[in-house]
Amino acid sequence: MKPFQFFYAIILSALGAAPALALEGMLRIHDPSTVIKCDGSYYVYGTGRGISVLTSTNGFNWRRGQNVFDRIPDSVKSFVPANDGQSVWAPDILKLNGQYYLYYAVSAWDVYASAIGLVTSPTLDPDSPGYKWTDRGMVVHSTTSDNMNDIDPGVIHAPDGTLWICYGSYHGNIDIVQLDPKTGLRISTNSPATVIANESEASDIIYHGGNYYLFVNHGSCCQGSNSTYNIRVGRSPTITGPYFDRDGDYMAAGGGTLFLAAQGNDIGPGHFGLLLDDGVEKFSCHYEADLQAGGRSVLDIRPLLWTADGWPMPGQDIQDGTYQVRSQRTGTVLQLTTNLALTDLYLVHDNQKWNISSAGGGTYKITNVAGGKALTATKGMVDFAPFTGADDQLWKIDQLSDATYRIASITGHLALTSLSKARPGNRFVKLQPFNGDDNQHWILTAP
Repeated sequence: MKPFQFFYAIILSALGAAPALALEGMLRIHDPSTVIKCDGSYYVYGTGRGISVLTSTNGFNWRRGQNVFDRIPDSVKSFVPANDGQSVWAPDILKLNGQYYLYYAVSAWDVYASAIGLVTSPTLDPDSPGYKWTDRGMVVHSTTSDNMNDIDPGVIHAPDGTLWICYGSYHGNIDIVQLDPKTGLRISTNSPATVIANESEASDIIYHGGNYYLFVNHGSCCQGSNSTYNIRVGRSPTITGPYFDRDGDYMAAGGGTLFLAAQGNDIGPGHFGLLLDDGVEKFSCHYEADLQAGGRSVLDIRPLLWTADGWPMPGQDIQDGTYQVRSQRTGTVLQLTTNLALTDLYLVHDNQKWNISSAGGGTYKITNVAGGKALTATKGMVDFAPFTGADDQLWKIDQLSDATYRIASITGHLALTSLSKARPGNRFVKLQPFNGDDNQHWILTAP
């Protein structure tokens, strides 16, 4: 068993085989964009008439939003005569220059004359006075004679300030071209397009730890529960590649390490997107069919983890159960006596066990097994009291990239932090802004 497989097996054995904290509300979407935040709300755009939209105030409860436009702009539609003028595929979005840049594909079934267009808006909130989508025109396009299908845009603003778009499908290759970061359009009419993958679609690139990671989809889509979509990944030190998977296979020759496949009731994951949510790395995707939702295509958001040798893997939301809560920095466990403290003496007593369960809206309640009192946030400190469901007793528990957890109150978004005084053994906890230090990383295990 390879190191990353062993690491993954440990997580799955501890947390179970499927995410426990499923999203709620209006989740039906296909080919979702990267999830993006605007003025505290979350937005994701998908395939549909005029570009469909889902929005959420907390990243957990979703509702349907207002479509981007009624008709595809003529500057893009003119390249795809077979399109009905409304059907848009697989958008992607990023914020740049104080504007939101929304890229979208225009095509038709069994037709490879396709185009990718761009619209921009200063805000994503339809109720804002500044809300207005402005057509910026065509970015790239393919013709019926090309061995290429210009769909499924994935955009990345690289660390060096350059802007790039990858795109393509099973008809031909996945290409990448550079964009002008001032306009969002192709940097020049005949700028080079580099092949980075084939036998795939739904490409997206992210940067992590000195490498670029190319995510693509293999398998078939759009067949409901019979879809075989799966997400694969390779990496390169340069954005234009070449990209190789974990076994050294060239992605331009069909390679790609499996990142996420069908699991339980979730069939055909696709369209990876990176979400940086209040200091925590997550990823979004859709499932071609959720068997618990009538086989519909739905949105999901999961933690994004990284192995010690720098390969991404999907994480899990915490499952309801009884846990030991241990500080990664000090190795001490959280216990409740006359106050809340950390101790080196783990004796499997009830005051060192914590019941964690979903409290709705993507939050959890945390109660001590001895007496049942709930963890409570009080003016930057941690107290305990009978559970009432008040906001100061509701917690966000996010898995971090090293598989530990951040525990943060929804009042003030302050994170549980282990501290040490001068005297050995005199350790306590309080709430502080999350900065990613080890003393804010918690290991949750069965007692």
